[in-house]
Amino acid sequence: MYAPTPFGSMLKLARESSHLSQGELAEELGKTAQYISNIEKGKNNSPPDDADLQTLIKKLALCPADAERFRLLAYADRGMLPPEMFRYVSDSPALIGLITYGISNGVSEDYWSRVLQNITGRDVLIKKQKGNQP
Repeated sequence: MYAPTPFGSMLKLARESSHLSQGELAEELGKTAQYISNIEKGKNNSPPDDADLQTLIKKLALCPADAERFRLLAYADRGMLPPEMFRYVSDSPALIGLITYGISNGVSEDYWSRVLQNITGRDVLIKKQKGNQP
């Protein structure tokens, strides 16, 4: 049995909020309704590429914050970081050390959120959504 990924769940919610069918959305990409259905159900391990993501963001009329979350979730579905994040992490040995420390010691998301809040003086994280959203 398949379970929707956070990206698939967000896609479905945004599509339904925009009152679009799977077929209508797929047509924008030159894909089939089954392609959209598979993403929404977690059956497709190949989310849209960057060009298709931009088309979806525009067609779904996502606000900038939701568009960025949508993009990050698509990369996460591919098991990847966006290129700009990958470059930054790759060029930051101290950050790699922090990530390694966090993994090795089971540092929680809540802890990292507090660290970030202490560094920036404000809550800057993308808020988690209810349901299957991470």
